[in-house]
Amino acid sequence: MILRRLRATPLFGVCTALALAGGCKAHNGSDGAPATSAQTSTAPLTSVAAPKTKPWFSGEFSGSYEAKLAPVEVTVGAVREWKSDDGKLSSGPGKLTLRVDDDGMVDGSSEGALGADQASGKVEDDTLRVTLAPTDPSGLRGVLVATRDGDGFNGSIQASSSDSLRVRSATVELKKQAN
Repeated sequence: MILRRLRATPLFGVCTALALAGGCKAHNGSDGAPATSAQTSTAPLTSVAAPKTKPWFSGEFSGSYEAKLAPVEVTVGAVREWKSDDGKLSSGPGKLTLRVDDDGMVDGSSEGALGADQASGKVEDDTLRVTLAPTDPSGLRGVLVATRDGDGFNGSIQASSSDSLRVRSATVELKKQAN
């Protein structure tokens, strides 16, 4: 084992000598004087990276909705309570406020006819997908899906109560807020 290390030592010495030789000053050849680092370097000393631009969806968005009774086909075997839902409870206006970070992650809140909700989701390409989770037991759970419309989004919310007896829908237009 020791003999093998001794045999590898000359190769190590040659490699070390070549590496050290690269650090020596170069001669420019015209007058025998050592060249300066400016004469031997071809790479620029500094480089400026272009500033990263924010994606179009980064920022705050707000909008409103008008929740109404969602059309549910009541057929044989369907939940009987759907037929008796007059649509008055959990219907009406509401507001959404969303914040989208540079990675497309969404958080925010909603209040109004569907109840107080915590919003979370993601923007992928030109599509916004958000889950609305109620912050109180009487609120409705919902899903917002919207697509890009200029600097904002247009889409719809589908929501229901925890027992699925109240089913509501709403159209939503979200506008980007000035920073």
